[in-house]
Amino acid sequence: MRFISKTASVRRTLAGAVLCGLLACAISPAPADAAQLGEIFPIPNSLSLSGVPRDSLLKIQSKWLRNGLDNLKKARAEAEAALEKAKADAPDKVAAAEEKVKKLDAMTAETQEELALSENNDSSHDIQQARKRNLLLALNQWINELNRLATEQMKIAIMKDGAEAMAAQNQNYQLSEQADNLEKAKRDPSFEDWGVTK
Repeated sequence: MRFISKTASVRRTLAGAVLCGLLACAISPAPADAAQLGEIFPIPNSLSLSGVPRDSLLKIQSKWLRNGLDNLKKARAEAEAALEKAKADAPDKVAAAEEKVKKLDAMTAETQEELALSENNDSSHDIQQARKRNLLLALNQWINELNRLATEQMKIAIMKDGAEAMAAQNQNYQLSEQADNLEKAKRDPSFEDWGVTK
């Protein structure tokens, strides 16, 4: 009986948290000026922070962008193959295939610029402000995605029972903790004071 009562209490808590999570996602739109989370730029595999938070976040961002460049290279090769096939077999699809190749080339150039900025240690105030801004845009995307995934796990925990519910609760906890750690890193002096004064 105590277990049933405890489970009901946990579900009420999770239901409230789901609502808060959905509101947070609605309030925080994805940024428009940074690499966008998706198939090309999935959430980083490791978001573990060690040492100075700003430096740790910059390393994660650099690795994330390099991974995206690798994915863009693969997508470009596939798009080029599709273009050659269209030229041979489907002339009506050539224009769309060419457009896709151009789009991937533009994304690659933008990502290379973003990567160069993320690794630019020039002491220029303007460069460091731009570097901080881009990292913040990426960081907010990661936090939003972690919160979204955590919300999905909460829904599973509410709807399921037993081991499946417990596993979802544990996953929710881990994802929420990662998002919280990233939020704390944003408030660390190494990040907050970065690029503030000339």
